[in-house]
Amino acid sequence: MKPILKIVNTQQSEAFQIMKVNDPYFFPTWHFHPELEIMLVQEGSGIRFVGNSMERFQAGDLVLYGSNIPHLYRSDKEYYQKDTQLVSKATVVYFKENFLGDSFWQLPPVAPIKKFLALSRHGIKFQGETKEELIRHIQLLDEQKNSIGRIIDLLSILKIMAETKEYDLLLKTAYNKHVGEDECKRINKVYQFIIDNYTDNPTLEEVSRVANMSATAFCRYFKSHTNKTYTQFLNDIKVDNACRLLIDNKLSISQICFETGFNNFTHFNDQFKKITGITPKQYQASHLNG
Repeated sequence: MKPILKIVNTQQSEAFQIMKVNDPYFFPTWHFHPELEIMLVQEGSGIRFVGNSMERFQAGDLVLYGSNIPHLYRSDKEYYQKDTQLVSKATVVYFKENFLGDSFWQLPPVAPIKKFLALSRHGIKFQGETKEELIRHIQLLDEQKNSIGRIIDLLSILKIMAETKEYDLLLKTAYNKHVGEDECKRINKVYQFIIDNYTDNPTLEEVSRVANMSATAFCRYFKSHTNKTYTQFLNDIKVDNACRLLIDNKLSISQICFETGFNNFTHFNDQFKKITGITPKQYQASHLNG
């Protein structure tokens, strides 16, 4: 297993680091690091886990993470197939909050940026025209060769972020929980098992054994990490994959029901509407006709 505490090798001579991802699938491990992170997905799709948040991601997904927020990008299963031609691409910017020195952030003109960076403890997903503007600036930052120019470009990005209202907070409360390495390894094993086996409807007892816990202890543990019961989480995974298949429009709705592990069509419709607010048929129509 790759390191859980991800080491970002930012050289002392550099204010921050830019990493280019060009792999079959994204780093599929629950991890954290002291640096703040800007993650721009350029190609690829799957499920993004941040703290107790779980959402689909696709090209154009842009998120700012605060220090030490555990997160995981799990690519869709077709990205893991042996002979796939699919790729996952991203530009990732890592920087420490004091990358310009502590005294810099005491200056009144940069107070809005400092305040916004504190908000990043919630995980921030950007939307709309601001997101498109930020994507252009991140591209310019990536192409910038001059060291001073790179710092100016990053400050420009942070200024745009601090001035916009076009964003969603991924977590209702700021993430301040300390996550140890052993705890990360355990939740990694649990997530991996559920995502790999969700169509077989693994029981609570089976998942508890993966976590090496009693069913009662696991229920408390899982709820504290995801803010959901195991059954709710399992249904979320199923419905998330059903949404993807509905948009692909290669299978009938009844086929998708059984393909995603729902053994009863009425239960599938009920759970889908409970989670998305609409029926599978309405969801498919809204995306294919939108």
